[in-house]
Amino acid sequence: FGIIGFSWICSPACTELEVVVMDWLAKFLKLPEHFQHASDGPGGGVIQGSASEAVLVAVLAAREQAVISCKETHPELSESEVRGKLIAYSSDQSNSCIEKAGVLAAMPIKLLPADDDLILRGNTLRKAIEDDVAAGLIPVICIATLGTTGTCAYDDIDSLADVCQALNVWLHVDAAYAGGGFALEECTDLRRGLDRVDSLNFNLHKFMLVNFDCSAMWLRDANKVVDSFNVDRIYLKHKHEGQSQIPDFRHWQIPLGRRFRALKVWITFRTLGAEGLRSHVRKHIALAQQFEAFVRNDSRFEMV
Repeated sequence: FGIIGFSWICSPACTELEVVVMDWLAKFLKLPEHFQHASDGPGGGVIQGSASEAVLVAVLAAREQAVISCKETHPELSESEVRGKLIAYSSDQSNSCIEKAGVLAAMPIKLLPADDDLILRGNTLRKAIEDDVAAGLIPVICIATLGTTGTCAYDDIDSLADVCQALNVWLHVDAAYAGGGFALEECTDLRRGLDRVDSLNFNLHKFMLVNFDCSAMWLRDANKVVDSFNVDRIYLKHKHEGQSQIPDFRHWQIPLGRRFRALKVWITFRTLGAEGLRSHVRKHIALAQQFEAFVRNDSRFEMV
């Protein structure tokens, strides 16, 4: 409990258990294999403090990648000119933390109107991007939501991914609340398109019986975050750097120091087991259905 885990050597167990439990969690939620540390690629998972931190990390990493790319293709532009043209996108149904990430990253986030069913789809994103490119702006990232705060709507990840891949825009998924449904076979449709996103986050302190704060974040290519955030000083170096596949998570987050959050995830999994956690999620879905029945049978209320 007393560790300050800003590098592997400060507390090897802190880092290595986090690698283990993030892969457990990826398997539990049936996420694409490339999000596991055990995969051959550069992907992996990290525990952030909150969805706000995870979204901000994605926005900042995408911003820096866009700046690097744009300076290579447009060397005539200064860095300040490039940064002044950056633009990001999300739905008008998205959580307030997404708009806040734009403020902190000094990059406007355009909140696009969701369709009548409160879902953001690719055709809306494509038109916004095409209009902005025509106006000389540089699209950076789209933050989609799986389980919006107001109505638990799920954005259409497949159609958004079509646009983002075609136009080289980072796609992040905020599944802070409803991501727990990924663990259930009956909710397979909710995972559609996740194999095409660059990053996603899910709060274990919302639907997984883990106490606050504990927000899981996965990256398709963690090197893009490390390259954006890496600041090395002599007092942070140690002789084991680069000798293994164990990450130094300080490069994956905003703060330098970090707590042993993996311990409470490990305890929860070992105590309740995967089936116990699935039963918990199913219980809450059943409670929601019971509440829906009460509403439908009461003339004073309407279902929205």
